[in-house]
Amino acid sequence: MTETRRPSPISPQWAPWWIYLVVLLGANYLREGLFPTGHLPVPVAVVIALGQAAVLFTLVTAIWRWTRPRTRERG
Repeated sequence: MTETRRPSPISPQWAPWWIYLVVLLGANYLREGLFPTGHLPVPVAVVIALGQAAVLFTLVTAIWRWTRPRTRERG
């Protein structure tokens, strides 16, 4: 009999959504402690938040890909 493999529900390329959520929420909590609301102009706070999100998203994705085993593409 031929056995068909089901694709893994975990993507080798992207971390699960909840990992990004936990990291971003934790970092926002820490940032709020360092820069309380109202102490920075709004545009500066937005730039810091967007930069932080971009860096953390890149780090989580890089660590996820580094720790996952490599799989061969079937073609």
